[in-house]
Amino acid sequence: MISRLFLALNAIATGLIALAYLYDPNLLLARYGLETGSPGMDNMLRSTYGGLYLVLAALFATGVFVAKRRRDALIFLLLFMGGNAIGRTASIVFAGMPPQSIMPLLAYEVVVAVVAGILAVRSQSRDKQGVQSGQ
Repeated sequence: MISRLFLALNAIATGLIALAYLYDPNLLLARYGLETGSPGMDNMLRSTYGGLYLVLAALFATGVFVAKRRRDALIFLLLFMGGNAIGRTASIVFAGMPPQSIMPLLAYEVVVAVVAGILAVRSQSRDKQGVQSGQ
């Protein structure tokens, strides 16, 4: 139940981010004191944060409704958020500190990645117990 709720919350959050970027990339960027400067950048943001995030939200939602895919969705959530955290950390190392308003995103990504990893491991342990007991 916890895994389903966790995936549902992340599917909703990721889906809302996707829809906002598809509608207007500057909508969320302005919150962080950023803005796009060209149609090309708008295109990149709509593609990555819009289209790709929308598909990821659907993948996380699949884990909510399809028990056989729950662990896969948790692992993908771990990889997705972990990858975002790695990218932000690399940016800090190579480009310096971003505006402080962006730092909570890094914290959120690390926490979600860790929780997704824990839930995926717990899910695997339960699956093995079910197989061993003949279920």
